[in-house]
Amino acid sequence: MVHDRLSSVLWRQDGIITREQALAAGMSVKALRYALRKGGPWQRIVRGVYAAFTGPLGDLHLLRVATLHAGPDARVTCSWACWMAGLKYGPSKGDAIVVQVPRSCRRRPAEFIALTRRAEDFEGYAEWTDRSSAGDVGRLIGMAYEPIDELAGDARPGVILMVRPARAVIDTVTKPRWLPAAWRASCEHDDGCPQCWGGMPHYAGALRNTRALMCEVVQRGKCTVDQLAAELGATSRNDTAVAQAVMADLRAGCRSAPECELRELVDASPVLPEPRWNRVLPGARDIYPDACWPDARLVVEVDSRAFHGFGDAPARTERRRARYAELGWTVLPVAPSRIRSEPVRLLAEIESAYRAGLARGSARS
Repeated sequence: MVHDRLSSVLWRQDGIITREQALAAGMSVKALRYALRKGGPWQRIVRGVYAAFTGPLGDLHLLRVATLHAGPDARVTCSWACWMAGLKYGPSKGDAIVVQVPRSCRRRPAEFIALTRRAEDFEGYAEWTDRSSAGDVGRLIGMAYEPIDELAGDARPGVILMVRPARAVIDTVTKPRWLPAAWRASCEHDDGCPQCWGGMPHYAGALRNTRALMCEVVQRGKCTVDQLAAELGATSRNDTAVAQAVMADLRAGCRSAPECELRELVDASPVLPEPRWNRVLPGARDIYPDACWPDARLVVEVDSRAFHGFGDAPARTERRRARYAELGWTVLPVAPSRIRSEPVRLLAEIESAYRAGLARGSARS
């Protein structure tokens, strides 16, 4: 009976178990010590959490340990949650797994587990599934509707609870203590660091990385701009300056880091008004240019290789630009590298094209 109860908990939790669970399943303190002896079949991972196997732990096991240590309301957040959500432009997972817990939680950080507390509504969450360990996905779905297990709760093999993608991204970019140096808006060293010495100001690097991640989570449909803004609004004002700047770009309509950089460049122009960002082209129903000025019938497209250089994208880009020409619009393609390497020259070209468009419009009228 004890063996069956113990096996059930271990199966649900991917071979990870807490001291309380093991004892509640009927295992004696003596038996637990024997399993954890040097050379024994179990290993201690953090205080009070064990693996019922020897050898290295995979990502799934580390995540399970972190959530079991943090308690039943734990949700993985920050860089690990961005990775779990499938986001490519987040920081590396890092050594610390950050877990969000209610403010009332009495648990403390341990080894590789960091805790962040949040007082707001804690109901929302997402699930990450390690397909290689989960087994039958249909069985997992069915388990979600079964009664909660007395010892393992609602745990299911291969499934880890995490915050929603919008929360994961905001936690990531507003909690610099868990970020690598390239993501921090200021240097922590009085004498500078390799990034400073290399000529990349910390704020510029942090802004570039934050733009890439916040744009990605919206562009890939993981959340809406409003959801991202709501999570940012629910965050302490500390360390939010970079995220607030990116949020202004997203609200304007930018959907990629190069578009945000282009918007920053355009904003510095005494000639150019704010363009329409990623909105339907006037007179067309199926074309959404990166930026356009209807009064000058001018379109600027950021030619990112990631979106325009592979598969059938070049052919689609060619057809779209033929439509622009048919409708009487001038298209100015812009490589993302030029926004950074020659901003003055690029801005002058856009301003010149804008003036020429205005002049053509005046001549027609």
